[in-house]
Amino acid sequence: MSAGICIMNKQAIALAADSAVTVGDHAAIHNSANKLFSLSRVAPVGLIIYANASLMSVPVEIIVKEYKKQLADRSFQKLEDYVNDFIAYIESNNELFRLNLNEEDYVTSVFKDLMYGLLCDNKNMVCSQIDNLKRPLTDEEAKATFETACKQTLTFVDSIPKRADNNFSDYVKKNYLPHFIQLLLDDSSFKWIAKDLVQELCEKSCEIFDTDFYRSGYVGIAVAGYGNSEIYPNMIHMHISGYLNRKLRYCIRETVSIQEDNTASVVPLAQTDVMQTFLFGINDRFLSDLSQQMPIQINQNIDSIDESLFAPGKKDSVRAQINKVTEHVLQHVAEIARNDYMRPIIQSVSSLPIEELALLAESMINITSLRRKVALDRNIGTVGGPIDVAIISKGDGFIWLKRKHYFDRKYNPQYFYSHFDKIRRGDVDED
Repeated sequence: MSAGICIMNKQAIALAADSAVTVGDHAAIHNSANKLFSLSRVAPVGLIIYANASLMSVPVEIIVKEYKKQLADRSFQKLEDYVNDFIAYIESNNELFRLNLNEEDYVTSVFKDLMYGLLCDNKNMVCSQIDNLKRPLTDEEAKATFETACKQTLTFVDSIPKRADNNFSDYVKKNYLPHFIQLLLDDSSFKWIAKDLVQELCEKSCEIFDTDFYRSGYVGIAVAGYGNSEIYPNMIHMHISGYLNRKLRYCIRETVSIQEDNTASVVPLAQTDVMQTFLFGINDRFLSDLSQQMPIQINQNIDSIDESLFAPGKKDSVRAQINKVTEHVLQHVAEIARNDYMRPIIQSVSSLPIEELALLAESMINITSLRRKVALDRNIGTVGGPIDVAIISKGDGFIWLKRKHYFDRKYNPQYFYSHFDKIRRGDVDED
């Protein structure tokens, strides 16, 4: 896990990222990962990575630095051109990065992600049924619950919007459908799935590759900077899931441009809850829990009220009215968060000088790191280590303000002599 942030106003961009990387399911946490890079030797463009540090087992740091080396002194008119060129570079160099060798592992991991969700849904449904009935389920009840869980997964896949530009599902069905079916048949965890549903589930799973279903299996990338024809900064935030049928499977999450009507922007990345609480007074996860639990609690309490206390046929009308009020309350909370918490910060950020932008970016990572050190929850220790900070401006380009090295400079003078020589010849980049 990790934390990063991109703060922009008309003058410059501040980028900051921590150094923590989690191995496995909290098996180990190392505080020395590089997540912040310049993307060009000459152009004012930088990049933050988070979530997975590897793309299909290839360290993203290697991909970024190889791209930067071949980019050399070329530059583009717009920031999106750098992103498009970066994507095209990875796709055209799949043999260099050996992505084609890992295609089956990648496809299998996406399929297993979906099936793991099915497994959890089924377990929750069975436990809920047992709690309600106060006894074990009969064979017929268990079978009905299993079928409901499978149908829910099929409905879930249908509910995700399909992307016409992907066209991966036919390729996956042709090359991996038998593999999916065999995985389910061989896994004892799924022995409860009826054989007629196994085929249907596996065929439907192929369609997930034409959607933006990534869960945790992606590399988060935020590219920020200026094209030659842009005087104000821009940021493009995307998720890259993997390489499939000679194409990258990715999606653009958001694009932010500083303009006359949008003079500042603060975009937290990766573990955003602490930074969102600072910025909005509430975070997305808490707001989502509220929006889910309030209707559930209200409906359960209305159901428990005796029918005789309502006018005939009015109970459902009361329920609908209370749910409508609940929606209005949640909208009001979100409006307060924007107007009373976020807006004053954005107004301040729009006029901050360059040094203050960097200080704010570093402070946002620091408060997230502090929370992860003292809060005894499942995220403990997942943000930490040295904080790398960089400023990008139109005139000065990419400038490091804080940057860690895995070696001591005073013991390695030969590195800087030889490295400077290579940079001058164009054989290597500054990172």
